[in-house]
Amino acid sequence: MIGSTIETCTQTTPRVSIGLPVFNGEKFLEQSITSILAQTFADFEFIISDNGSVDRTETICRSYAARDPRIRYLRQERNRGAAWNHNFVFECSRGEYFKWQCHDDLCEPTFVEKCVAVLDREPAIVLCYSQFARIDENSELVPATSAGWAPIASSSVSGIESPHERFQALIHRRDACEEIYGLMRARAARETRLVGAYAQSDDNFLAELALRGGFYEIPEPLFRYRLHPENSTKTHSTRLERLLWFDPNGRRRFYIPFLRQFREYLLLIRRAPVSRRERIHCYLHTLGWAWRFRAWLAEDLHEGIFLGLLVPFLKKHAIWTRAAWRTLKRLMHSRRVVS
Repeated sequence: MIGSTIETCTQTTPRVSIGLPVFNGEKFLEQSITSILAQTFADFEFIISDNGSVDRTETICRSYAARDPRIRYLRQERNRGAAWNHNFVFECSRGEYFKWQCHDDLCEPTFVEKCVAVLDREPAIVLCYSQFARIDENSELVPATSAGWAPIASSSVSGIESPHERFQALIHRRDACEEIYGLMRARAARETRLVGAYAQSDDNFLAELALRGGFYEIPEPLFRYRLHPENSTKTHSTRLERLLWFDPNGRRRFYIPFLRQFREYLLLIRRAPVSRRERIHCYLHTLGWAWRFRAWLAEDLHEGIFLGLLVPFLKKHAIWTRAAWRTLKRLMHSRRVVS
C-alpha cells in the first residue's frame, strides 16, 4: 500500500476502476472527466487524486464528485510526483479491471465497454487498448500522415503469444506508450512494481506486464491522445526535469536514467513468472536494447558524470579551470548559433 490515505478508499467492488492522477490540470480536466462519465459501460468507480493542485482543479473535481457518486475525489496536501500519484489511484482501486486516465486525454463512449468484452472473452489477455488518434488543444484531429488523418496503431505487441517476443517488441520502441492507458487486469498489475519513481518507468511497467500475459489492440481509434504545449514531455524536457516530474524528492546531480532503466529491466525479468528459457531470451533482448540505444548511455555519462560531477568539482576546487570552462561554453554556444 502507498500510504495511510488509502484507508479512506471505498469498500465497494465495481467491475472496473478508473484512476485519474492530476496536478494543475484545469485546462482540459473537465473534458477528460466528461468522456469517462459518458462511457456506455457504467459499472465503474472513478478515483481522482489531486496532487496538491493550485489552480481550479480542486473546484472542478469537487463539482463533478457532488453530482456523480461513482467519483471519489482525494486531495493530497502536496505534490508527491507523477509516479506516486499513478500508483496511489491504482492502490485505491477495487475493480477486477483497472484503467489509468490522463487529465488531458479523451475516450470514446464505447472504450471501456469494448475493452471489458475482450478481457471477459480472452483470459490470457492482461491489457486491452485501442488504436488512437492525436488531437490538439482544440480537440481537433491532428493528421497522422501527409495524406491526412488516420488512426494510429499503438504498437506491434498485440497478438504476440511468446512472453519474450512481447518483451522485445516493447523495449525496442522509441516512442510514446499509449497502451498504458488501456484497460488491464488488476490482478496482473498488482504482481508488478507499477510505475517507478524514475524516467521511462512507464516502459518498464508495460514490459513487466507483458511477461504476465498478452496484449490486445482493438482496431478502432477509441482513445484520443492530446498534443499541447503543456505535455509533460515538453515542459520537462531535460533528464533532471523528467526525474523530478516522476519524483519531486529526486534532487540530485548524479543521475544516469539509462543505467537505471537497464537495471530495472534486469530486475523485472528476474521476478517474472516465466520459464528459464524465456528468461534467458529476455536477458539477451535487454543486452540488445542496451547496444541499440548506447547513444543514450553516452549522453547520460556526459550529462551525469561530466557536467553533473566533474565540471562542478573542478569549478569549485580548481580555480585555474574556470577560464577554460568559460571559453568552452562560448565555443559550444557559437556552434549552436551557427548550426
